[in-house]
Amino acid sequence: MYNKGWPQKAMDVKDEQGWRCEACGHKHDPSAGFSLTVHHIDFNKQNDKDWNLAALCQRCHLRLSRYLDLDQLLFDYMRDGYWFARHIDRYMVEKVDNGPAIL
Repeated sequence: MYNKGWPQKAMDVKDEQGWRCEACGHKHDPSAGFSLTVHHIDFNKQNDKDWNLAALCQRCHLRLSRYLDLDQLLFDYMRDGYWFARHIDRYMVEKVDNGPAIL
């Protein structure tokens, strides 16, 4: 279940990314099959921290959803996806500032 303010939070994430997929860069264009969504990186819909939310087209969102474990996701995207660095940076800042983050 999503948090109460989820619709606005999702809009804010999409606005921050200019309504483009962070992974492939495609703009939001539902008629062409590129609907922008917001993905919870740790798969926890209650965790709306900035580092955990990524604006992704449905194609990239589905590709990420095949991961069942955050460690594998982090490994693959740290290796192959420069877009993911922003999320890791924000996660690390939070971890240093607030102690261990709860995933």
